[in-house]
Amino acid sequence: MGIFDIDKTANIIKNEEILSYDYVPKVLPYRENQIQEIANSIKPMLYERSGRNLFIYGAPGIGKTASIKWVLRELSENTDEVIPIYVNCWNLKTKYFIFSEMANQLKISFTAGKSAEHILQQIIYKLKNKRAVFVFDEIDKIDDSDFLYQIVSTFPTSSIHLISNNFEYVTKIDSRIRSRLMLKHIEFKPYSLNEIYGILKERVRLALRKDAIDTSLLKQIANITYNKGDVRVGLYLIRESAKLAEQEGKRKVSKEHIKKAMENVLDKTLEEEKLNKDEMLIVEIVKEHDGEVSGKLYEIYKKKGGELSYKSFKRYTKNLEKLGLLRLELTAGGFKGKSTRIYLNTH
Repeated sequence: MGIFDIDKTANIIKNEEILSYDYVPKVLPYRENQIQEIANSIKPMLYERSGRNLFIYGAPGIGKTASIKWVLRELSENTDEVIPIYVNCWNLKTKYFIFSEMANQLKISFTAGKSAEHILQQIIYKLKNKRAVFVFDEIDKIDDSDFLYQIVSTFPTSSIHLISNNFEYVTKIDSRIRSRLMLKHIEFKPYSLNEIYGILKERVRLALRKDAIDTSLLKQIANITYNKGDVRVGLYLIRESAKLAEQEGKRKVSKEHIKKAMENVLDKTLEEEKLNKDEMLIVEIVKEHDGEVSGKLYEIYKKKGGELSYKSFKRYTKNLEKLGLLRLELTAGGFKGKSTRIYLNTH
């Protein structure tokens, strides 16, 4: 048998796209209330009135981006009176790149090297006498929020949605921008265990061959996902476990396939979260000194060239715990009082 000969009868995955993080299903369960609130902020524009501005927040991997994309898809399919513009600010951190992305979505051609203000003027002309909903995902990653003042001032009847994992971001926006935006807050709370199981079960039904994974194993994946607090972990485990089974010519996913896929979850999570250099350094130090107290870990961090203050270091470790990468455990008091031990979160 040649190295590229395959047995199609052992094909487990019917549609891999359904297990991707960016896939937006036709039905988005457990987020109906948030979806309705998002839609309600846009609806006034259909009556030629001003839209509402939103600040959407919650932990990573709990449906914020999927919900907003679901609403924008419905908007595009039902009307052309309101123009949807979605920008992920992770790699587009300056107003020049943000305005350039907006121009690309509006099919505006401009010569490379033009200023951000020139591009904005082209956008203004394109949207003349029109309304738009502007979505800025990962808004906390931008270098300067001043562009928001330009957007809200230039398009006062449109709807601006800011999305962040961090609730505190909105408190850091310049007061003059915050007062113009008048943001309504929408919180996305973590999914329950039953909700996670329901989401994964439906994705498996659509993506995998029938009976490719037993209910008991899917529940195991749901438990892991719940502990991590991120649905993307479950999607990754299902996808990679199914691929491993296919590579071995198996017709079903086994516990061993899940275990092997689980070994790569931490590295995959690190890759997906695109941690900054200090966060990466902290995780690497905890890998090497798992269970050490925070003070000792901070000393090691400083020796390795870290520049954060101890207060900032502790804040970073708490954020990494929220991402499901670290586990912090308060210890009993000793002669120095209570301390915190930090573990790599492998559960």
